[in-house]
This record gives sequence, C-alpha cells and structure tokens, in this order.
Amino acid sequence: MGNWIPRRRRAGTVHVVEAVAERVDDRERELLAERLPGKIREAVRWGERDGTGEADTFLEDVAARTGRPVEHARYLVMAVLSELTRQDSELGESLSDQLPAEITALFTAPGGGPPPQRGTAAAEDRPRPLDSDELERALAQLDDWSGDTGRITRTVVLPSDRWPPLLRRVETVQQELSHHAKVDRGSNDDLTFSVRTRSVDAVTELDLELARRIDEAVAQVSSGG
Repeated sequence: MGNWIPRRRRAGTVHVVEAVAERVDDRERELLAERLPGKIREAVRWGERDGTGEADTFLEDVAARTGRPVEHARYLVMAVLSELTRQDSELGESLSDQLPAEITALFTAPGGGPPPQRGTAAAEDRPRPLDSDELERALAQLDDWSGDTGRITRTVVLPSDRWPPLLRRVETVQQELSHHAKVDRGSNDDLTFSVRTRSVDAVTELDLELARRIDEAVAQVSSGG
C-alpha cells in the first residue's frame, strides 16, 4: 500500500486506526499494521487502550480522540475506512468481518457505493436529506451561505492571486471528506461554491460539514495563510 494519506489528514487517520485496532483480534491488528503506510504505522499507539473497545462507543471514541463532534468523526471514519478498502480490499474485508454492522457501514465512502458484501449495512447509513427547518438553523451558523434543501451556495470575492491557495485548501478538504463542491469562477474576482449530495439530490449533514470546512479555508486564505 502506498503513502496514500495526505499529511494534514494523518493525525485523524491515526485516531481512526487506533479505535479500530481496539476492536479487532490480534491477527487483524497485525494485518492492519503491515498494510499501513510507514508514517501512519509508526504514529499509532498500538499498545495503548484509550477507549472501551465496544462497538457502540466507536464514533464517540474517535470524536474524543480528535476533539471534534461525533458527526464530524463519522465522516472522518467513513473517509479513512473506505480508502482502506479501496486501496486493499483484502484488508477491508478482513477488518469488516471482525467488526459489527454499526462500524462496517462506515466502510462506505460518503455518498459512495457499498464495500464488498456490505450492501445492507451501507443502505442503513445512506445520507439523510435535511428538512427546511434543519437547513435554516444550519445556514444561520455558516458564513454567507444561502440556498434551499436541494443545494446551498456561497460566493467568495478574493483577489485572483488568492484563488490558487484557496482552491488547494478546498481540494484537501474534498479529499478528506470524499465529497466535492461545484466551483464556478466569475468575472469579478469571485468564486461560487455549490454543494449538495448527488446520491439523494439534496443537502445533507455532509454538505454542511463541507461548507464549514470551506469557510475555514476562506478565513485562512483571507488572512494571508
């Protein structure tokens, strides 16, 4: 397996791997260690047990390790486990055979198809469209986003020389979440980001997370980062 994990995502990946390692047998732990990129393998605390190792506390465990909300932890876990399966199907199947359905459902990338032999679990974890009230409350907490339950957008005005660093940051976020925004370039130093979940043709919590991360990227680039 190559070094497929972006540097900025390695810390989150390590936390997910540690949580998984607490919940599988020694053989699967050894297989996981063998197949991971060297820098990830070296960073994982294989001998430490920070969580309970119970299936029903898995997402809470990852959230506690990363210091992020449970919903964010869900998408981080989905991104990491689905990439493990994509890069090494044998490893993905071996791990999923050891884990209960509540966790193996997360081997499906956000908005993507199910991993081998996990169609039922994946269907239960299908993204849920937000209703109008949920979306209205969420938009009130975002920066300059607007739209309806079918799509939300934000237009950002920046000097054109700040576009490349912004788009690079957004691309990193998109890879991390396995979810993408549509980007339209205007004629007056403006970029418009549009997000929706195509698989359900609606706005979901994953779109809100992507919007939050785009807001963070805009703030960083606007301040000279």
